[in-house]
Amino acid sequence: MLHIIVVGTGNIASYWLQHFAPQLPADARVHGITNSRSAQLTTSATPVARQLPDKPGPGHNTEQWVAEQIKALATEKGAEVVVLDLTASKTVSRSYPCWVAAGAHLISANKYAGSAAPDFYRELRNTLSAHRRYWLYNTTVGAGLPIQKAIAERLTCHDKIIQLEGNFSGSLSWIFQQYRRGHSFSAWLREAAELGMTEPDPRVDLSGMDVARKLLILAREAWPQEGVSLQLSDIQIANLVPAGLRDCSLATFWQQVGELDQSVAEATQAAQSHYIGSVSKDADGVIRASARLRPVTEDSPYAHLAPGNANFVIKSRHYDANPLIIQGPGAGREVTAAGIHSDLLQLIALL
Repeated sequence: MLHIIVVGTGNIASYWLQHFAPQLPADARVHGITNSRSAQLTTSATPVARQLPDKPGPGHNTEQWVAEQIKALATEKGAEVVVLDLTASKTVSRSYPCWVAAGAHLISANKYAGSAAPDFYRELRNTLSAHRRYWLYNTTVGAGLPIQKAIAERLTCHDKIIQLEGNFSGSLSWIFQQYRRGHSFSAWLREAAELGMTEPDPRVDLSGMDVARKLLILAREAWPQEGVSLQLSDIQIANLVPAGLRDCSLATFWQQVGELDQSVAEATQAAQSHYIGSVSKDADGVIRASARLRPVTEDSPYAHLAPGNANFVIKSRHYDANPLIIQGPGAGREVTAAGIHSDLLQLIALL
């Protein structure tokens, strides 16, 4: 029996519990659900989507509670445990080595572990190897799109990855698919925020850091030996927020958001631009990565994307003149929850 512990009760977790948990095979069940406030062990009497923890638990510690559940379940004969981390919490990701050592497999939508500092990343990989546990994280880049799977298939075929690039930010992709030089960038940003497409503080999206984390995850996937030493500080990141608006209050940012119109107009060199992340390995073995605005020509794979869609380009020894392109929705709770379920079914097949 595979026991599933769900960490997080936000949009992705709620959607997965409602639409995918009822489709679990007979040898898998949701054991418990937890968030930062409390936890709930599930029963078969009620659909799991209706068993979310709703009462704050005094002194509740998510990481400790999960570890205790793993240890208790690991004593059962034939039992396997997987933790579904459906949060965006750095604190939760720091518990991965502990949970793996206790006996759990991991499935992550959380980008923090995959883009962590080299020392932590090595510790996690070594712990997974020592305890023979699996870690699947295909939804950390591109939601449900099979980007990491495509990279893994290339490597299995003894292909060599040369370059990876894409419009990795769902919010910035939506904005720049409609923004043109001469438009009001701040107006499109406001609309994206009102539609719930940005983080509560849109400077998180505009900083480019989310794109950088995804580049780091993919670099470690494409070049396991060299990529493990890469860190966020090695990536050239173009922050779209003017320096004077980076540290002010959110209210002040929105009052002065019109300043972005001029700065973005100056940064765009063509009628249409996109915020593109790119990472490549040079002939000398050096990995170089950047996240910045780039002009888009009519024949570019980014030129005619539907708003909200993402475009990922994989250039390899076998796919050089004509790179492998993966296109589709790169964000959204539905496709992310579907990607999580795909990872879960893959894990079940591996066990």
